Amino acid sequence: MFFKKKGNYNRKAVANGHFATFVFWGLVLFIKGVCELYDKEFIHNSLTILLVGIAIFFITEFISNKKSQANK
Repeated sequence: MFFKKKGNYNRKAVANGHFATFVFWGLVLFIKGVCELYDKEFIHNSLTILLVGIAIFFITEFISNKKSQANK
């Protein structure tokens, strides 16, 4: 999606990657917010949250692409 030519990617795989990423980010930020209420640290580095989310996107897209290729 990011570096692929227009129309040269599996839209369903990208949608699955987006969904997994935003679910992860939503859960992590919710847990982080709850932990801040009790003065506990969950993940104190936002860059870590960002990089793990991007990794989840690419891994989910890769797995979804492999599953769709196997079904063909």
